[in-house]
Amino acid sequence: MWVIILLKKFAFFLALLFAFPITVFAADNSAQSAIVMDADTGIILYERNAYEQRSIASTTKILTALLAIESNRLDETVRINDEMLQTEGSSLGLRANDTITLYDLIVGMMLTSGNDSANAAAYFLSGGLEEFAQLMNKRAAELGMKSSHFVTPSGLDEGDHHSTAYDMALLGAAAVQNETFCKISAMKSADIIISDKKVTVYNHNKLLARDEAFFGIKTGFTSKAGRCLVSSKNYNGNKLICVTLNAPDDWNDHVNLMSECEKKYNEYEVADKLEINVVGAQVDTISASYQQKYYILSDLRIEIYHSPFVYAPVKKGERIGYVYVYSKDKLIERLPIEVDEEVKYYAEQERSTTSEIYG
Repeated sequence: MWVIILLKKFAFFLALLFAFPITVFAADNSAQSAIVMDADTGIILYERNAYEQRSIASTTKILTALLAIESNRLDETVRINDEMLQTEGSSLGLRANDTITLYDLIVGMMLTSGNDSANAAAYFLSGGLEEFAQLMNKRAAELGMKSSHFVTPSGLDEGDHHSTAYDMALLGAAAVQNETFCKISAMKSADIIISDKKVTVYNHNKLLARDEAFFGIKTGFTSKAGRCLVSSKNYNGNKLICVTLNAPDDWNDHVNLMSECEKKYNEYEVADKLEINVVGAQVDTISASYQQKYYILSDLRIEIYHSPFVYAPVKKGERIGYVYVYSKDKLIERLPIEVDEEVKYYAEQERSTTSEIYG
């Protein structure tokens, strides 16, 4: 038999922050287009001209890298040919007949923004740039990027290559759900192998060194696009995505925008101490408790499940139930209810007492 308690709002929730308007606050920044989004919920925390179509430079490589990772061919070897190298701009320094794994190509395109890396991955996966662009646009449509069109895997401005801050936030939110992508984009540096030679590459993303809570994602620049940046940051269990397009002061913009948007999260403490009946012990009840803090944008709802009694012996830390924590009907954690003290079986307690008396 289990005791089930359902609470929608309860006294031991401690809300330390006020509810702010979601999309409007005073935040100066240099971006022509900008947005901050909660990656898990898709809630927009800030926006400015977020739906205007713009050039996005090398932030394009987020999609190229994600497609390469999702191909599940990371360990396969790519042989570089002249066709793959017909590009300009930033480069990993690949040469014809070099060999490199697809994984290391992804590292090269994400850290050093190698256009040759992006092209090589596109040819390897699809046989050509046009064919890869079709894959890019198909995946973008699946992610809901309705105002985007991709032509190049690198982000060089060719044809009608464009996106919006909102669409790039959707892409960033999807990308950070992938563990491999997060691992690569968070690297400050990495050693890769090109034709059996070790090469150390360094990440252009200065935010990684500025604040350890940032864990990606991608920089970009062309004369047409200006400075573009998509970043991701951890905040008390939440992943925030910030996008700025054509922002001369993008590093400071992202730090300030993220800091402002973190204030929108409500802090809740879910905690209580319960008295549970115990059978087979000299005491009638034992205490059990749970405690956790959450930082979320909406209200919480909890369901408490625990046994009405337990049998001795009981060890400290033993789980006797769970608190199911929901945010907007989405389960965010199954929080254990644990016993706070150790209780022996009655006969064991009696023997222990007798032993103490008689030595």
